[in-house]
Amino acid sequence: ISIAYTAFSPRPSISRHSSIATNPPMDRSKPKDYLILAVIACFCPVWPINIVGFVYSIMSRNSLEQGNIDGARRLGRVAKLLSVVSLVGGAIIIVACAVNLNVSANQNIRFF
Repeated sequence: ISIAYTAFSPRPSISRHSSIATNPPMDRSKPKDYLILAVIACFCPVWPINIVGFVYSIMSRNSLEQGNIDGARRLGRVAKLLSVVSLVGGAIIIVACAVNLNVSANQNIRFF
């Protein structure tokens, strides 16, 4: 908490101000929204998770357009996490189905 004088008031105001000396400058580069990753994840068979990841990606892009860089970065991280979980889960489901189909196909072969 620091005491600062405002332009409209001769009295000090107690408010929180960030200090360059105490807070290191954050990376202000454009945050990623991971939209391509979210679209690719939509083709995996984990639909509730990948659709939510896609929505978070769109929300990240909208936050960046509104100037909320921290919000866009946070939403982009959630979109990336959900998209990666969807891709890994989808790969596991596809492999499990392929193994199950292969096993059931081999059991139907009869030798006379």
